[in-house]
Amino acid sequence: MKVVLLMLATIAAVSGQTEPWCRCAAFVTYEYYEIMVHEEPEIPIDSCDANGALQCKTTCADNLDTLSDNGNLWKLMDSGLTIGQDICSELADHFTFFLYNHKVYGYFEVCGGAWQYAGIASQQKLCCEGGKQHHCID
Repeated sequence: MKVVLLMLATIAAVSGQTEPWCRCAAFVTYEYYEIMVHEEPEIPIDSCDANGALQCKTTCADNLDTLSDNGNLWKLMDSGLTIGQDICSELADHFTFFLYNHKVYGYFEVCGGAWQYAGIASQQKLCCEGGKQHHCID
């Protein structure tokens, strides 16, 4: 009986293991919640421990910085849209048509854990009116 229990415990432990993974996304932050406005493709990492978290954070920050030219919401993408307009369009697709004076922040998630700040933010604040990017007036 002990052998059967030991085998079941071993099988449960092995089947519970998953490959380490990392998510990376940009969010607009409100007082009580965040809205994801862009998600990068999954980032492969070596582990789900502190080393994997550092690898995830660094790669995420590098990817978002490269995508946005270090957080420039007015950077023109290959599609002909600015980064900010792409975000305003994404927000409008989810029925958020107006947004005033919000920074966009990069976050990462390791192996299904909590989202953590990646240490990067947009250079400018984002303003969307009717789903269109506008220059913000403070």
